[in-house]
Amino acid sequence: MFRTERQDAILERLRSDGSVKTLQLASAFGVSEDSIRKDLQQLAAEGRLRRVYGGAIPSQTSAKRLVTARTDDQRSQKLEIAKKAYELIEQNTTVFLDSASTNLYLADLLAHGSKRIVVVSNMFEVLKRVAAGPKIQAQCLPGTVSAELNGVVGSATTKMLERMRFDVAFIGALCVDLDSDAVTTFDIEDGTVKQTVLASAERSYVMADSHKFVQRGGYRYAHVSDFTGIVTDAAGAANREAVENLGVALL
Repeated sequence: MFRTERQDAILERLRSDGSVKTLQLASAFGVSEDSIRKDLQQLAAEGRLRRVYGGAIPSQTSAKRLVTARTDDQRSQKLEIAKKAYELIEQNTTVFLDSASTNLYLADLLAHGSKRIVVVSNMFEVLKRVAAGPKIQAQCLPGTVSAELNGVVGSATTKMLERMRFDVAFIGALCVDLDSDAVTTFDIEDGTVKQTVLASAERSYVMADSHKFVQRGGYRYAHVSDFTGIVTDAAGAANREAVENLGVALL
């Protein structure tokens, strides 16, 4: 394979997977990691991707506000994260899944799994999917409907959440900024729901695929250190050290 053909193949993988890793590319194409790094450097110089630790992400990382429109983005990474999250859930517990595209993958795993649990969510599509599971008790929340979030937000939602207690919660994010110890989302309405869930959960995990570590959000709803852990596909050495310094597990 010529170098230009390899670079085209790298860009195709980037479009389909949402991110690429140097080690995996070197193995897939049968070349050295140094060759892949040079490919990524050239593609980055041409503005066709953005380099990050251990690989690369698309040059444009602005997020789509409509949560259901993000479902197929970074599909393989989200499924990997969902599988890790599934293993953190114990039998006969109460679980909260907020309005996040990665939680749709987790909802499917729960619906087809063997765990008998209660799932509470403010996202309609999550509730629809988990309700199909014969061992799942799905509980919805009151509130004001948000088309962007495919769910409910507002004072009625947060008042109900304040009265509830969860064994474990899985919460989405627009950005996880390890340098400033900040987890962000688009706006205050979504952020307030997430904040309330954090206060009501015994254990809480932020669901963050690799591009969440470079994106930027408009509203900080929590510190990274407020969470029990981060469930991600980007457990590189640099990220792991930064997260561990904050006293949080990186899974």
